[in-house]
Amino acid sequence: MNFLVLRYFKTVASELNITHAANKLYISQQALSSHIKNLEDELGVRLFNRTPRLSLTDAGRCLYEAVLGFDEVNETLNDKLNAIRNEERGELRIGLSFTRGQFILPQVLPEYAQNHALVHINIYEERSHVLRDRLLKGEIDFWISADDVNFEGVIKEPLFRENFFMVIPEKILEAHYGKRKAKEIFLDFRIEDVIECPFILLTPGNRSRDLFDNIIRSRKLTPNIILETDNAQTAFALAQKEMALTLYSDMFLRNYTSTLNPSVRLISMQKYIPSDVLYIYHNEDSLSSKYKQKFLEDMHKAFLPIMNQ
Repeated sequence: MNFLVLRYFKTVASELNITHAANKLYISQQALSSHIKNLEDELGVRLFNRTPRLSLTDAGRCLYEAVLGFDEVNETLNDKLNAIRNEERGELRIGLSFTRGQFILPQVLPEYAQNHALVHINIYEERSHVLRDRLLKGEIDFWISADDVNFEGVIKEPLFRENFFMVIPEKILEAHYGKRKAKEIFLDFRIEDVIECPFILLTPGNRSRDLFDNIIRSRKLTPNIILETDNAQTAFALAQKEMALTLYSDMFLRNYTSTLNPSVRLISMQKYIPSDVLYIYHNEDSLSSKYKQKFLEDMHKAFLPIMNQ
């Protein structure tokens, strides 16, 4: 059974006259009768009574009622296919970490979604190695990550730079070393001088935690970690409440809406951690659709000022 044969059936059922139906369909009466007979053979039922005049059987009426809805379905299908052909409809699949998603996505997606109402957007917020594998398998279109890797058939484009700060509550430093020593540490910061203070860090596997671990490992230091979390915002908020020190990205500072605690210092970690470039990865053929190209353009436009800082 195909749509053309069903169209023939619908026309005959509407006209209840082979001659009139054949004229409407621009085919011969013989060809039309043959199509109807083949349809009946395929379904295993008679669709029309031939005598005393052409009329629908119970099976014919059942099929006719079903076919009446086909035009609407066909019209909807054609609209969707036309939208795909015109590259207005499709699926956009983005992979990035949960913590970065809170900062990156609100900068671009609200306006993008408004301008691309027929594009279904899927967000994958998972660990970096999981998203990397998804990209290589073609399960996502874009992967946003600080991982600096190269794969055959994958394009890597720099998106923006982020810098890191040590978030240090004054009262914690003063409690450990006294006000005078604390002041000296703030003036000439060294990671060795604060390693005994309590730290709240992201769990291992997160980018900032890996960077921190590289620093202390190279200096054979053992930090006093009192809490680990998967959420950078949580770590920063607790540091703002003067619970412990933490490492924080200026990327999140740009999106921080609460009032900063004046008794908590932000010390640049530039001498320990160079600027970290975030990349947006995509397969070579992922830009075959205009709506995907536009997403990439919007991302670069939104973050170009940060990249150039």
